Amino acid sequence: MSIVIRSLAGAAAVALAFGSSAALAQKMLQKIGKGEGKVDIVAWPGYIERGETDKNFNWVTEFEKKTGCKVGVKTANTSDEMVALMNEGGFDLVTASGDASLRLISGKKAQPINVALIPSYKTVDARLQKAPWHYVNNTHYGVPYQWGYNVLMYNTNVFKDKPPTSWKVVFEEMQLPDGKSNKGRVQAFDGPIYIADAALYLMKTNPALGIKDPYELNDAQYKAASRC
Repeated sequence: MSIVIRSLAGAAAVALAFGSSAALAQKMLQKIGKGEGKVDIVAWPGYIERGETDKNFNWVTEFEKKTGCKVGVKTANTSDEMVALMNEGGFDLVTASGDASLRLISGKKAQPINVALIPSYKTVDARLQKAPWHYVNNTHYGVPYQWGYNVLMYNTNVFKDKPPTSWKVVFEEMQLPDGKSNKGRVQAFDGPIYIADAALYLMKTNPALGIKDPYELNDAQYKAASRC
């Protein structure tokens, strides 16, 4: 097997902060107060790593030693799981992807963040500092945490001479180099966010649809992306 990597704009996870009540969630801190001694996080597997996923990576333990702050992590495998857990309460942060962060922000679950209290924020990639999946109505609700990527894996027994050069092999029925159709031979991520990937593909291959943002689709655009 070989791998082709493509970055997907909007796939960057953001760390969203949460208050303990709806009223608190509307307030933005003006200064950093005394630590509570513990932080509870909902995260994608491997994002807040203590060695459980890979024993070679353990940055949580060192953080706890330096700060005295204990870290509790609840892993979630889908954005829907993350939203459900955050709605239940009891967590301080979530490493949410764009489809989850906007739901939490619109539901008034996320607390505005004062990025002036983050000395290194100005060093964040300018494309992400005010990205629309965490910066809403001139307000920061999260900070970029980790850039996401999608991988296209293909069977070298099928693509013997050269690798696929387009995601067309995933989103459109076509004949592959082995002479057979790709129908029923493609596996994709099983989650609503994958509709955005199809929409991103259609932005380039079917501009007549008028897709400007893969996360904001009208009815015709959504139906087209869902058929991919």
